[in-house]
Formats: sequence, C-alpha cells, structure tokens
Amino acid sequence: MRERRCRRALLRRATRGVGLGVALGLSLGFGLAGCEREPPSPPPRAQEVFHLNGYEQDFGYSQAVLIDKTLYVSGTLPVDSAGRLVAPADMAGQMRAAYTNIRNTLAAHHAGFDNVVKETVYTTDIDAFVKASDLRLEYYDKERLPTVSWVEVKRLLDPQFLVEIEVVAELP
Repeated sequence: MRERRCRRALLRRATRGVGLGVALGLSLGFGLAGCEREPPSPPPRAQEVFHLNGYEQDFGYSQAVLIDKTLYVSGTLPVDSAGRLVAPADMAGQMRAAYTNIRNTLAAHHAGFDNVVKETVYTTDIDAFVKASDLRLEYYDKERLPTVSWVEVKRLLDPQFLVEIEVVAELP
C-alpha cells in the first residue's frame, strides 16, 4: 500500500511538463529507489520448554528451552529426580550427577554431548573443580570440546552444592 502511494506521488511529480513515457521512465529508473519498503516481519520462532523433573516447573524454571535448533539448558545441579543433593562434599561426584542430568536432557531432544557448543560451569571451589575437570572427557570428545567458561561463585542455590553446569547445544 505504501509503495503504491509512493509510486503515484513520484509519477505526479515527474509528469509536470514532460510526456508520460519520459515521466514513467524517470519515476521507475530513479524515483522508486527512494521509496522505502517496510521490511517483512521475521516468522515467529517456536519456543518449546522442557522439564526433566516435576519440581522444576513448581520452582519456576524450565530445564531447557528449544528455539529452532538451539537448545538452551538451564544450570544443572547435582540432584536426583526428586531434587535431592547427590554426592555431598564430593566435587567429582557432583560433576558426574550434573553431567548425567545434562545427558538426560540432551537425550530427550535426540542429542548428545557432541551437540554442545557452549558450556558454563559455576563452582564454589574452582581449585577442586580444576582437579576433577578431567572427568569432563568422560562426556565430551577431546577433539570436539565446546567453548567453556568456568566461574567461581560465593554460593549456589544450596550451600552444599559445589557445582552447577549449563550448556547450549545445536541440534541435528
């Protein structure tokens, strides 16, 4: 509609004192370039939420959100399906529990650790995490590691949690 009005206005201006053929050529050749078109709106992006365990929705978050082919996995804690802490005071045990939960979330989306492109680890003890960090290679292929950020924090949701891991994965 806006483009049609722009063409008419250009044609009126161009036809003053010249023939219609010349005016039409001028308006098409030069004038339409000045008409702004509104860019088409991008199609809506489908968002699909996922809950690994029932308590997540009650607690007010989704374990994962899928947008197009990108899966954003929330910070994953070392808990069992009832939300109880696994491996108190054991960094390696808590890391395994968190990675197991991440594996289950990825598997529910027909993906695995090879699909992970970004990992962020929050830990209350970076030294203990670094000592246990080799166990990450039980989950990731050493030749296809994701980007990673390791961040030491003062505390996590529960003071007994030593680690929380979030990932972003590109699905096939």
